[in-house]
Amino acid sequence: MPTTPQRIAGAFTILFGRYGDVTRMAHDRQQSRQSLYRQAEKVVEAVDGTAAHARVAELEEQVAQLRSQVHDLQRRLDRAVEMTPEKQAEVACVAQAEGVSLPVARRLLQVLLPPTTRSVPTLGRATAAAGSQAGRLLEVLDEAAQAHVTQAAAEEIFSVVSRS
Repeated sequence: MPTTPQRIAGAFTILFGRYGDVTRMAHDRQQSRQSLYRQAEKVVEAVDGTAAHARVAELEEQVAQLRSQVHDLQRRLDRAVEMTPEKQAEVACVAQAEGVSLPVARRLLQVLLPPTTRSVPTLGRATAAAGSQAGRLLEVLDEAAQAHVTQAAAEEIFSVVSRS
């Protein structure tokens, strides 16, 4: 492969040389004239820069498309909900609280998830655990609110009795 100065010299000879110069250069370098013409064409393209500009424009267009795609995917990701086992249990708890059975809740989860959706018994254990935890929380809240509820109940009873 000729060096850069040799390629430039070959291009100069092809573009500005006299009749027979290309043949002599090909003979001296032990190359075909056609290979010298191809090298000269590449030198002209490199100097002209149109190929490089076209490539840069193509790459800039690809970058713009990829940025747009990343932006769209980021917006989708911002709205996405990861359906972890905990989130599946939460969906099952809300479904049961709304009166939906666990088998129906599981079928609804299967619409959103691949076939690895948790089983009905697993969802049942998760909702039972949530119910137990909610029960303990209600006991604490009942104790804290008991004095206020008694007062409110007495007022309500008083107002009902006075209307009679």
